[in-house]
Amino acid sequence: MKDGGIADILAMAFMFVLLVLGAVLMYAYSLRPLQAATDRQLELKCEHIYKALETAWVEPYTVSFLRAAAENLVLEHPTVPGPYLRSAMENALDYLSPPDYEISAILTRDGRTLTFNENIGPPSKQFVRSGTISITRAGGENVVVQVVVRLFSFS
Repeated sequence: MKDGGIADILAMAFMFVLLVLGAVLMYAYSLRPLQAATDRQLELKCEHIYKALETAWVEPYTVSFLRAAAENLVLEHPTVPGPYLRSAMENALDYLSPPDYEISAILTRDGRTLTFNENIGPPSKQFVRSGTISITRAGGENVVVQVVVRLFSFS
């Protein structure tokens, strides 16, 4: 039987440390594609939510959620009354949000802002889809309203 010296013990300890670090790195890099796929899925979900708000009508009115919100920001007498629109929009955002996520919609024009679902805390991750809504006033003036829809994660 051969006696092992301190150099043999140190070499085995160093190899064990390398094995553990290698396993940790391999595990961390193996999850990156999964996280990227999940993030892309949530980006597409945010796009879907924006398109749903752009095309879905506020009942019983025949105007979409985003257009009604833009009218409330621009026009003196919008098609959908403000309190009714706020309630309908909050319900739609709650319905469209995935589990453990929140959605907010922010419309801005010339320093005026209309925000839906503002009672959310600081997010750890967010996905953003922005666009514009054009409203034509009675005099023929076109007004552009900026729209930002955000999907927040808190985990």
